[in-house]
Amino acid sequence: DGWKAPIEIKKEGNRHFYYYSDPTFSIDNTLSEAQIKQIRSYVEFLSMIDGLPQFEGLGDSLTKLGLITYSTNTKPCFSLDHNEYIEGKSHITLLFNAIQEQTVLKITYKPFDEEPAEYKFHPQFLKQYNNRWYILGITEDNPNQIWNFALDRIKTINPTKLQYKKIDVDWKTYFEDIIGVTNYADKPVEKIHFRVQGITAHYIKTKPIHESQNAHWLDDNTLDVKLKVKINPELEHILLSYADSITILSPQSLINRHIEALKEALGRYVEEEKK
Repeated sequence: DGWKAPIEIKKEGNRHFYYYSDPTFSIDNTLSEAQIKQIRSYVEFLSMIDGLPQFEGLGDSLTKLGLITYSTNTKPCFSLDHNEYIEGKSHITLLFNAIQEQTVLKITYKPFDEEPAEYKFHPQFLKQYNNRWYILGITEDNPNQIWNFALDRIKTINPTKLQYKKIDVDWKTYFEDIIGVTNYADKPVEKIHFRVQGITAHYIKTKPIHESQNAHWLDDNTLDVKLKVKINPELEHILLSYADSITILSPQSLINRHIEALKEALGRYVEEEKK
């Protein structure tokens, strides 16, 4: 299908034979040089996405088909931002396949500040954020709550024979009102208002923090920014990363948490100076 191949079927008893009515036909000949060049570009791009099972061996397969050729002198002309040394990357293929094959997994998960715990997990969606991979899904004991596990904190994964439960979630919509992966079901979307000064203001203007960002210049040095998102750890971390040039104006709960984090940071420097 799609190649307009002149395929005919010949039946002899219970056996069927499929053949080209035109013996000179070849799929290779249906691709133009421009299409082959485009395929080469796609493969080069996909090869940069390290660890994704969909693309493993893609280059080799297309080479065998004669659709692309590689030269030892070929050098990539771009690079994607990823951390090839991050822990847990080896889990991606197993988790991807578990989603596709609808397999329930027994996962041992170790948060940084807690003891490890075991979950019977129904994986639903893989997401990358800030160079870290996460798997989202539900647990056997709590099917009404969506959990997210960072792959670098998963210690063991084993398949089970439990019946898989697929949840009806539009994942694009699920991530619309948040930054990152943490979506608190019981938290409302809030209006976040802050101002940014200096060079940081230009970065935020040209690279919005969230798709809801509404920003305008108050003067040549001050950007007024408004977001509509749920407050979660990812948002707080981003705002703290701009601590030397940002002033949060609302909501008050976010201001209080921001101030407490700054006090804790300053306190560690004060203690270090006393030593």
